[in-house]
Amino acid sequence: MKIVIQLFCLLIASNLFGQKFSSAIELTKDSDTTFWYGYHLKNIEKINLIKPDSDTDFLRVSSSRYFLEISPIANRMVFYANELWKGVQTGESFIKSYDLTAQQVSDIKQLYKKLDVQKIPSDKFIKSWQQGFDGITYIIEEKSHKLYAFKNYWTPSAQYEFDESRRILAFTSTIEEIVDYSSKWKEFQREIPFYGWTYNGSLIVLKVIVNTKEYRKYKRKKNRQLRDKKLQ
Repeated sequence: MKIVIQLFCLLIASNLFGQKFSSAIELTKDSDTTFWYGYHLKNIEKINLIKPDSDTDFLRVSSSRYFLEISPIANRMVFYANELWKGVQTGESFIKSYDLTAQQVSDIKQLYKKLDVQKIPSDKFIKSWQQGFDGITYIIEEKSHKLYAFKNYWTPSAQYEFDESRRILAFTSTIEEIVDYSSKWKEFQREIPFYGWTYNGSLIVLKVIVNTKEYRKYKRKKNRQLRDKKLQ
């Protein structure tokens, strides 16, 4: 039964990949789109980031909480949260973008080259890489002309130390230091206007509710939206 499910997932992923990409785009052999690509592309479209089949080259690093994108068009770190009301996503999102400085971009590019990240395959091709249900998955994409790489790595910090895990952990953690991720993340959280939200479906946050006039107005609005959504 497990084999059948895996084959079914592979078929779905294959169809998604074929539908979304031009035949002119070549996927690298060490990429893995099986379980992440379809959902990932929806978020890219929502946030208006560069699509893999565009004419623009880019390097993108993302997790369940942010997208970091380096390209000739823009260099930025983007945070987003999807609103939740009564356990249902309303379709509304809060998105905040921070531009990267020229020095930050240079440091990230040098780090990428120094650690030879480009040559590390997606984690499913690394025998020593362990998987789990909790933790955080990092996705690293690189588009160069017609060649596109899509690689994911489940919780580098949870792996016992070996070459690939050390390099991916060093890359992701050092990037967050370079861009001052922690302070940007805290600022973003303070500005989220929702009473409940989720980051990429992986983490749910609910504010402590105070029964104020503002909250009651918000509640009526959201209940009305929820009723309208059910009637559609």
